Amino acid sequence: MMVKHILVTAFLMHFAFCVSAQQVKDFNLRFSERGEDSWSSMPLGNGEISSQVWTDKEGKLQFYLGTTDSRDGMDNLIKVGKLTIQFEPNIIVNGKNYAEELLLNDGVFRIKNSLADIQFRVDANSPEIVVSGSSAVPVKIKVTNNIWRTETRDWNKDEYVTEYGDNEMPFKPFMEADDALKSSGGGIIWFHRNKNEVFWNELMKANGLLNEGIANPLKNRTSGALVKGTGLQALNDTVLYTAKPQKNFIIKTTVLVQQTDTRQGYIDALQNLAAKSDKTTATAALAAHKKWWSGFWNRSYVYFNTADKKLNDTLFLLNRGYVLQRYVNAVGGRGNLPIKFNGSTLVLDTYNEAIGRVSGKSADARLWGGAFWWQNTRLMYYPMLASGDFDQIQPFIDFYLNLLPVAKKMTKKFHKNDGARFLETTHFWGAWRGGDIGWDRTNLQPGISTNPYIKDLVITGLEMSNYLLDYYRYTGDEKMLREKTIPFIKEVLLFYDQHYHRDASGKLLITPAQSLETYINAVNPTPDIAGLIVVTASVMELTKDEDALALCAKLQKELPAIPTAVKDGKKVILPVQSYKNKINVEYPELYPVFPFRIYGPGKKGTEVAINTFKEKQRAYSGWQQTAIQAAMLGLTDSAAKIMKINGLAYDKRFRFPGFWGPNYDYTPDQCHAGNYMNTIQSMLMQAENNDVYLVPAWPVEWNVKFKLHVPGNKQVEGEWKNGKMVSVKKYPESNDTNIIIGFR
Repeated sequence: MMVKHILVTAFLMHFAFCVSAQQVKDFNLRFSERGEDSWSSMPLGNGEISSQVWTDKEGKLQFYLGTTDSRDGMDNLIKVGKLTIQFEPNIIVNGKNYAEELLLNDGVFRIKNSLADIQFRVDANSPEIVVSGSSAVPVKIKVTNNIWRTETRDWNKDEYVTEYGDNEMPFKPFMEADDALKSSGGGIIWFHRNKNEVFWNELMKANGLLNEGIANPLKNRTSGALVKGTGLQALNDTVLYTAKPQKNFIIKTTVLVQQTDTRQGYIDALQNLAAKSDKTTATAALAAHKKWWSGFWNRSYVYFNTADKKLNDTLFLLNRGYVLQRYVNAVGGRGNLPIKFNGSTLVLDTYNEAIGRVSGKSADARLWGGAFWWQNTRLMYYPMLASGDFDQIQPFIDFYLNLLPVAKKMTKKFHKNDGARFLETTHFWGAWRGGDIGWDRTNLQPGISTNPYIKDLVITGLEMSNYLLDYYRYTGDEKMLREKTIPFIKEVLLFYDQHYHRDASGKLLITPAQSLETYINAVNPTPDIAGLIVVTASVMELTKDEDALALCAKLQKELPAIPTAVKDGKKVILPVQSYKNKINVEYPELYPVFPFRIYGPGKKGTEVAINTFKEKQRAYSGWQQTAIQAAMLGLTDSAAKIMKINGLAYDKRFRFPGFWGPNYDYTPDQCHAGNYMNTIQSMLMQAENNDVYLVPAWPVEWNVKFKLHVPGNKQVEGEWKNGKMVSVKKYPESNDTNIIIGFR
């Protein structure tokens, strides 16, 4: 990969960063050379639609298109497509003083030289990708649709790697072909339409849900786009061209994912959508786009440096990582489905180089497939509370709230009790992955997973309950609390109440169980006990719902204590009361710190958690939450050490230096990214109701300016400089937040 020039770029950016007030534009990515292939691309997006754009050595402008919900008949998250734009004469190659820049502050990718000024954006307010520009000389333009799904075919054997654990399917996994055609409006159209229902039928059969009245969300799901532009006409089904040279141009690609009864119904919907977007002028659309991005960056910020130049070079890269990941969240965080932990919408092809076990594949392929893992998905959403990105949180919340009816149905049918058990791994309509439920269900108990890593893992609903309560604390959304959050939590608590027995002393006996994916065949996992302690207490504080209050009071009386022991003369938290097997490398003993915050600044017994953390050397990267837990315990040296390791762990093979991995999952690793952001925020600020602790685990020599959100729909803005808090501002003016400096 051609990335040697990025170091020079970073130095120049760093110089600007040091001598002026920090702002988003200091982290813009600038390059003086064209790229090579897709690994040279820059990501852009509006939350639902994304694109990765690059220039190649021949001076062609190329870009992938993706969405959060472009799902094929196997429920893989596939690309919508790929387009190429060529100019004749070649103004990109022939022009002098070439430069390309990702303008983070504007959400725009700009190419500029002596002949051309081209701007590329995924519009923040409409479902379209816009390429606009001007040329010093008249140019002919050619737009080519590069379809790689040209025929319906069975998967190759090595493609099973993209759907780990699903290599014993009772049918041949498949990829269907795309369609392409001229549009009646002078553009070209292409789309991928799901026709084959064998995956759905076999999966729901394995799940025991085939005849349970659950609608097939993959059936006739169609993902495609329409391309048209100034002076462009269709040469054939895949090529647009200009018959007459021109100096100014606008090329629009309208993207749509929709279930329609007929193929023509989708085409009509796509054409109508494109026509609707044309009613807004180009100037007004661009202004509205930039306004959205300006508002986004003004919600919150974190900028840090130090007087130590050698250290500041590192801090610049760490700060850049935070800014770039917040940008990536915005690129794929306002969609119809949550952010995919294993690459978001930004997975790239591996034609020239491998990513982990994936090589020689199109940008449709990714390790771990299209399903959602709770333990991974949640991690991108914790830092969005402090950053104030509540619009990006909504798809995550809606996803799990919408799964409630299916979860209740499965709980009643397979566990024979009321309430709702939420799965660790799930397709977006609520069913187990085939590889986890097991395709061959002969002589197996219906609805029970065969995967020992997650078979008895039930923490999903409980942790989501706690997250919903935190969301309420930050937003103050009383209506949602009353109508959605409390009803959701009641069903989760009801599962624990009815599904598990009591021991001889009347205490809840959580077994068969497991403590995350690590301690299996277990009794009383620490995460579940900690979650029940916190959630029941919060519900009793926040609601007057009599049924909820009664259920919480009952569970509180029956809850066992968090398992502990004395080691080397010090009390420590155990991961579980007892277990038979250990098969992974997680640290459930620290769940009372994060995510459940029983221990932390200002809280009793925190020394026990500190003893626990210090007990052994721990893993850092990927979905490991070690750094967050160190920060929440005020362990500044540990938190800073791990933060620096994780913040420099971006994949140097890519031109965009905000693609993390490969770790446990896939590049760009969104679990790792979410944890990294959360670590920085937790080092800088920790909030619990009306108490806000500033710099509880922040190195004294690091200067920092910040604005972050706190509970109560409030914000805190401050500056730490030369070892002192030199300013603190609270918004709004009525903000009664209690500010505490340091970890106490």
